[in-house]
Amino acid sequence: MLGTASPVAASTLNSQYLLFKNLNNAELQDIAQYSRLRIRERNQYLCMQDSPSNKVFNVVTGVAMVERISAVGRRQVLGFVFPGDFVGLSNSRFFEYGIRCLSATSVCEFERKELYRLSESIPALKANLKFIRALVQQITFDQLYMLGQMSAYERICFLILELLERLPDATEDYIELPMARADIADYLGLTVETVSRSLYKLKCDSLIETPSAKSLRIVDRAELEAVASVR
Repeated sequence: MLGTASPVAASTLNSQYLLFKNLNNAELQDIAQYSRLRIRERNQYLCMQDSPSNKVFNVVTGVAMVERISAVGRRQVLGFVFPGDFVGLSNSRFFEYGIRCLSATSVCEFERKELYRLSESIPALKANLKFIRALVQQITFDQLYMLGQMSAYERICFLILELLERLPDATEDYIELPMARADIADYLGLTVETVSRSLYKLKCDSLIETPSAKSLRIVDRAELEAVASVR
């Protein structure tokens, strides 16, 4: 199934999302005319690797994963996508990655060229697109630093803190993991076994508890931050 699509109400374009920040109601109404609300189920793709990169997406609900798979089947998870995130920008004619939904996910879908055209007449939208590009670069640099300089134990702490901030259903001390340990391993450049050992060590060190295989309770956030060097 390709998922369902329907017209977008201007109220769906949340002004707290980076793409729509500082836009007035008339501008949001204008943009909404060129968007479709598309719904994907778990494990469906927003876009497939090597498919034409003529669409861009702003996530409304759900969590997705950006992944790239080599010709010999090796996979790298490039990032996770949360409500409010804008994804799909590409300088290539074809997507160099796929975006797979980890849960039921809804997005505002735009034709890339149409959104660029709108940005020429809406200065705030153009500024938001520029800011998002800069933010993607910053996130990429943070991830490269994490992969190059942090131990497995530190990388797991780094990810837990990121999920505490970004997952829509997270509380101050509890998260349900939408991704599998294999996804975490491919994001952090580790093996599944190393991810499991690191989580077990965090539990033994009284930094977290694991009520279930897919949930984490934070016991000592201050120490997590110290280990991940983000304080």
